[in-house]
Amino acid sequence: LLGIRSLRKQLVTRAQGDVLEVAAGTGRNFRFYDPAKVKSLVVTDFSRLMLRKALEKKEALRGIPAEFKLQNSAKMKFPDESFDAVVDTFGVCSYEKPVETLQELKRVIKPGGALLLLEHGESSWIYFQKKLERSLLRHVWKFGCYHNRPIRQLVNDAGFDVVFEKRRVFGTIYLIVARKPAKEHVRQLLDRKEEE
Repeated sequence: LLGIRSLRKQLVTRAQGDVLEVAAGTGRNFRFYDPAKVKSLVVTDFSRLMLRKALEKKEALRGIPAEFKLQNSAKMKFPDESFDAVVDTFGVCSYEKPVETLQELKRVIKPGGALLLLEHGESSWIYFQKKLERSLLRHVWKFGCYHNRPIRQLVNDAGFDVVFEKRRVFGTIYLIVARKPAKEHVRQLLDRKEEE
């Protein structure tokens, strides 16, 4: 209806290497992963029911090796710098602490790796943004979604570099490709040496 399927495809086909999908829900993105580009996929969600439904769609991955793990995106059990890309579709709008959760996603991305987001967020149209703000409490209560968050600002605040952004539906749907700065890796290595 709103072109969400097309945006999912545009986003997920960018994933390559070792990929983590967080807040995966029922696996709506699976058919868009390219087996020629994705070496492995780890799928997480904090809901056992959602993860079970996603597992039922595993065949849509067309042979991509996949693991399914019950985990909360805000505190994951993966080592630092484990993934080439992290995919998150409509998760940031529901995180209690979005910047901290995005920083956790950044922790598990390799230097220069990608954060691929498709999100609800604040509108670029003032009139539409006021409507979002008036309906916020009802929307949060009904769907658990803060649909008026400044998504790009949250991504920047978490320390990512936004390299591509596309907005649709009065500017409320964001497709964002961001990178973990490679220079951060050098800074981390220097910090570790100072601690020794």
